[in-house]
Amino acid sequence: MRLSLLGSTVLGLSLIGSQVQAKEIAEQHHASVLMYHHISAETPPSTSTDAGAFTQHLDLLDQLGFQVWSLPQVTAYLKANKPLPDKVAVLTFDDAYLSVYDTAMPIMSARKLPFTIFVNAAPIDQGNRQYMTWEQLREAKAKGATIGNHSLHHKHMIRHQRGESEAQWLDRMRAEITGNQQQLEKHLGVLSETKLFAYPYGEFNPALESLLADLGYIAFGQQSGAVSRFTSLQGAPRYAANGVYSDPQSLKTKLLALPFPIKAEEPRSGVLAADERSPVLTLTLDKGDYRLDQLRCYGPVGEVLQLTHEYQADGTVKLQMATERTLPAGRHRYNCTAPHISEPRWFWFSRQWMLPEPDGRWYKG
Repeated sequence: MRLSLLGSTVLGLSLIGSQVQAKEIAEQHHASVLMYHHISAETPPSTSTDAGAFTQHLDLLDQLGFQVWSLPQVTAYLKANKPLPDKVAVLTFDDAYLSVYDTAMPIMSARKLPFTIFVNAAPIDQGNRQYMTWEQLREAKAKGATIGNHSLHHKHMIRHQRGESEAQWLDRMRAEITGNQQQLEKHLGVLSETKLFAYPYGEFNPALESLLADLGYIAFGQQSGAVSRFTSLQGAPRYAANGVYSDPQSLKTKLLALPFPIKAEEPRSGVLAADERSPVLTLTLDKGDYRLDQLRCYGPVGEVLQLTHEYQADGTVKLQMATERTLPAGRHRYNCTAPHISEPRWFWFSRQWMLPEPDGRWYKG
């Protein structure tokens, strides 16, 4: 049955009695984690947020009544299944670019805001001037910054080298993670009790999630959405707040968004085979305060995806979506949204796909 053909009576019955559960789970067990790279108008636009826009974002958090928490505090609450206030945001910066030190830190320090910097050690050890130095990172840490792991060399972690077995690849990835952690601790001393990791380019698969879990990390991607009890603690989402995503009005919508109560996703991995040019995604949703009749999912260029649904005996709904397009190689997203039944806010979900060239070669960048 097409979603647009849902009967209002059946829909109404599915929502009765779910409001208390949804409010308890969705609204008290989530946080909006924002992702930045450069805070500058002179760096690549796609990964940059200028100082004016960054200040607007912080002003917006104040206007909306958000509390800015450290990432270790948020993850501790999620691990303990402890309710959070409804409006909690986290500030994170990938790569430790110099503009974070020169521009973002003074702005945040003046407001006494906590933040996290995900660091890859190799370019710092090489003296790359685009990045903060170890001394600057020590200063940031002394001023309250949390330092997270971003791998040693910032490689595309999902990619195998020519002739590399699965075991050899996993060993290499383990070295990227543990080698970077050793460098961070060597130069910066004891880090957060909670080990934090951000995947370069937001690329990961279930094997990497298992590896990070085995190593004791909570790990973040770059797919959008609120982090919650419905998201993997080794594949947690973040909202990009740079480039085309830095507009304060669209950021407001995301900040206020709630997580869908997702019980299952298929396939688990967003890494596609070379012949999977029109991927199919299946989500199983628990009851919640979302308007199912207005749930829409969108493809990489904003097209409305084909969407079907099926009610399950346990009261959940299984959704299946796919694009009618043949996707080119690259990173793509499916985004799903639905309005809240009674509040002026949205539910939000995103899945990132990673698709190689038809001959199996990986895309650049």
